[in-house]
Amino acid sequence: MNPSVRSARQAATSAINGAKSHGPKTSEGKATSSLNSVRYGFSASHLLLPGEDPDAYEKFVSEWFTSFSPSTMPEATSVAQLADTSWKLERLSRVENGRMRARLEEELEKTDEGKTYDSTRMALAMMTAFVESVEVIPTPPKDADRTSAFLSGVEKTVTVLREVPGLPMVVVEPLAFALKMAEENKETERIPPAIYENLGNMARVVKGALTMKLAEEEAVLGPVRERLAAEVLLLEDADLRKLEKARRILEGTMQRQFAIFHQLRAELANTKTENTPEAQALRVKLRLVK
Repeated sequence: MNPSVRSARQAATSAINGAKSHGPKTSEGKATSSLNSVRYGFSASHLLLPGEDPDAYEKFVSEWFTSFSPSTMPEATSVAQLADTSWKLERLSRVENGRMRARLEEELEKTDEGKTYDSTRMALAMMTAFVESVEVIPTPPKDADRTSAFLSGVEKTVTVLREVPGLPMVVVEPLAFALKMAEENKETERIPPAIYENLGNMARVVKGALTMKLAEEEAVLGPVRERLAAEVLLLEDADLRKLEKARRILEGTMQRQFAIFHQLRAELANTKTENTPEAQALRVKLRLVK
């Protein structure tokens, strides 16, 4: 199904309102107008946002039709509207959860534990890149410029490691000593292979120590996250306020749609009908693909 699926209500009203529309006239203007609310997609005419699976939407709507089994076109239209609104509510929940997690991480980064964790994580990323480069290129650089650049990079890495909170210097100093040996014993253009290999070995030791340190700090962050979780709920956040407003609107819409559906079903119960079409047949008739 094309991602630009529209709801049954929109399909029904588009023909009626088309003649009265005074909106954009150009194709570019129409495209822009139709995507005005596409940021979260709670009121956009394009029901599916980029990245959402049309097949998942089709399955979602079909489950509503299976559950409510509409037997008339008005009932089927009502079920389609309910499914559309429910789809938007589920999307809203995902967006809310994502925003809450983002706010939590923002607050976590301000704590001492979060700062230490970030410092260790960045140092580990540097050491991982260093070790991988030595493994990919197991021999020393072959000219003076590359040798100089390589040693300069190692020196910057050692400087960063010495500033990592809680990292024992006994872990860092062997790498620093290997760097010193490389600088003192380099030939005109190349680091002696044995010293180059030793640099790689010391880098692996530091990487292992940082990996263990990061795991320990991740465990420490657990209780901090729990403490901050309740506090984050009280933080002022413009996006969260907008999402809360959107939820109230969608939930109100869904309540009205349920009322209409139950009214239609009650009216149908008082009316004798024959040869009513199957629910999925009505589902197909309501499908609209641009």
